[in-house]
Amino acid sequence: MDSLKYVLVSLLFLIFISCGGSSKTSTETDSRSYDEAESSLRISELKENIEDEPNNLEWRFQLAREYEAMDRNMEALKTYEEVLTIDPNQADIKYNYAVLALRMGDKRKSFQAYKEILLGSDGPQYLNRIAPKFLDSYEVKPIISSPSPEAYANYSNDGTKIIYQAYNNDNWDIFEYDIASQTTKQLTFDPAHEENPVYSPNMRTIAYTSTRDDHRNVDYNQKLRDIYIMDLASQIETNLTTNSSNDWKPRYDRTNNFIVFVSERSDLREVDLTELYSHIYIMEGEGSFQLQLSKVDANDGGPVLKGGETGTIYFDSNRNGSFDIYHMKADGSELKQITYDQEINNVAPDLNPDGTKIAFFSDRDANYEIYTMNENGDNVQRITSNPADDVNPVFSPDGTKLLFHSDRMGNYDIFEANLTRKNEAATISDVVARIDASIAAL
Repeated sequence: MDSLKYVLVSLLFLIFISCGGSSKTSTETDSRSYDEAESSLRISELKENIEDEPNNLEWRFQLAREYEAMDRNMEALKTYEEVLTIDPNQADIKYNYAVLALRMGDKRKSFQAYKEILLGSDGPQYLNRIAPKFLDSYEVKPIISSPSPEAYANYSNDGTKIIYQAYNNDNWDIFEYDIASQTTKQLTFDPAHEENPVYSPNMRTIAYTSTRDDHRNVDYNQKLRDIYIMDLASQIETNLTTNSSNDWKPRYDRTNNFIVFVSERSDLREVDLTELYSHIYIMEGEGSFQLQLSKVDANDGGPVLKGGETGTIYFDSNRNGSFDIYHMKADGSELKQITYDQEINNVAPDLNPDGTKIAFFSDRDANYEIYTMNENGDNVQRITSNPADDVNPVFSPDGTKLLFHSDRMGNYDIFEANLTRKNEAATISDVVARIDASIAAL
């Protein structure tokens, strides 16, 4: 799920509707209809009460909550606004309004409401609830930024360099950043698009995708990609997946012997390219023995391999509706789901060096943020808190930092979160300043 069919798929809300799963029983259907009928009845009663007592804020608040319960969010938002027109100092109602507005994608209304709460008399009581929505839990700093977008960064195995893609001269190319000297070197110069770069563990080669072998005169999002490797000493580039389909997101295992990747080659349906299913594949480091591992009708992506050919592959999939994180053995067996969030998306897992922690991004808090969890899915911890989208985290070789890309400075740049440095408690003025900056960036 990466690069501009996917480079920004990870930066947009992933909307896929699943019709799978077990059928509803008649009892479940009747119960749901009964609940909807009950809610409709309560809404009618509340409207009558409001007609009798138009300034009764409690009736209006209950009405808004009933609308939310039925996913009638526009009506709920309008009802909250009516309450706040009558009394703009209702901090609890304004907070619910801000949460709902953000969930609906209206960041300006949401941020302004949060700011008004903090600047009101109840501001201190809400500081600890609002601050985590705007201030990161750990120290975060920009590493690579320019007026052009940068994305999909990875560390070298010795931690001295960062490889990434940048949009330059109307196409994506691969660049290398030296951390000590803070200098950048361009590695690919083809007019096609090169993306998703990763170092091999021995740092002798890099793997990445390119559209250079698709010579059709079609839009970028219709271009087919192959996986290439480049020998960094000789600059010789080799196409590993000469296949008339999309192949992307290569990742070496730590033994340097295998590459896992994503491909649509097994979906032979005559549908638009954007509707093809993607699956997890594995191949040897030089491109031989390309084996399909996942085979369900779904979008599987973001694989990372722990432990070589007898190890475990972690990946994301929307096979059960929204995207969740799974793992399976490197031969495709013993599939296990790790996250179980039907209403949200959990995407792009990465493993820390000893394989005990997973970093990923999720929209569980209304926009995309970076999280970590134990390898079994326990102990989920939020790492970033910013109104922008923070996506595609990767661990540093020592496990103390996370690279990710984010549009928090206007366009996508590369940032680093230091997991050894927690941020201090924020003041109201700190949070208001961040809110103002976020509104200005809209």
